[in-house]
Amino acid sequence: MLSLPIAMLVEYLLLQMVFQVILLSTDRWAEKDVNPALFSRELMRNSSNFLNDEELQVNRDPQSLLMKAHAATSSIGSATVIIAMLEKTGTLKIASVGDCGLKIIRKGQVMFSIYPQEHYFDCPYQISSEAVGQTYQDAVVCSVNLMEGDTIVSGSDGLFDNIFDQEIISIVSESPGVDEAAKALAELARKHSVDVTFDSPYSIEARSRGFDVPWWKKLLGAKLIGGKMDDITVVVAKVKTVAAPEDEGGDIEQQQGDEQGIAVAVASAEQNEE
Repeated sequence: MLSLPIAMLVEYLLLQMVFQVILLSTDRWAEKDVNPALFSRELMRNSSNFLNDEELQVNRDPQSLLMKAHAATSSIGSATVIIAMLEKTGTLKIASVGDCGLKIIRKGQVMFSIYPQEHYFDCPYQISSEAVGQTYQDAVVCSVNLMEGDTIVSGSDGLFDNIFDQEIISIVSESPGVDEAAKALAELARKHSVDVTFDSPYSIEARSRGFDVPWWKKLLGAKLIGGKMDDITVVVAKVKTVAAPEDEGGDIEQQQGDEQGIAVAVASAEQNEE
């Protein structure tokens, strides 16, 4: 039985986290004959295992969860990572390292976004098995209060480098559910990523940073365009209802059964991963 000051019901149960999004497989690991997927998968597996930690149950702190999960990960590799946890008050707490993203869509508009951390263009911060990598202390930490009807869209850079905000809003609004939305977003990102004629968010950002075709091609009217082939992970969750007590001593909405409070749908299309 769920008894909360604010009861937030979303589609599909996934432990007690709103989502965990990982991924960034790098060429340097392939050169060392290392499967970079092993690190990210173990990192997320450890994150799930630590959810029942007594301290985390009290504090609901995604940065602390990332610290514990990273310390327990023994695989070699690196990954960008974003972890978000939903408090009983309805506050979404977020810890992000690198260029994974998160957007909250409210009434047809993006009202909140996480922006990437980069050393320089296309070189994001990463949690790593090496001492030179970033740690939980480098995470962007923030929180946002959710409302009924909000949609949370999170994913790796392979999603946001290949899809514009308006496309995300359109797909979310037209999809019958969060799983269909996640799959549609992953498929559109994959399609754009291999389209050499698509002027993607990635190519627009690259040009703004000074990367472009040679000067002689510019004279012919050419410019740097195309999608970005990359790992693609998408997570979508939607707040279906928000119920608060009428007064401090009043009754609060209760839900029976196991589906209490948190949910996501995940669809991913992974490329260049052994």
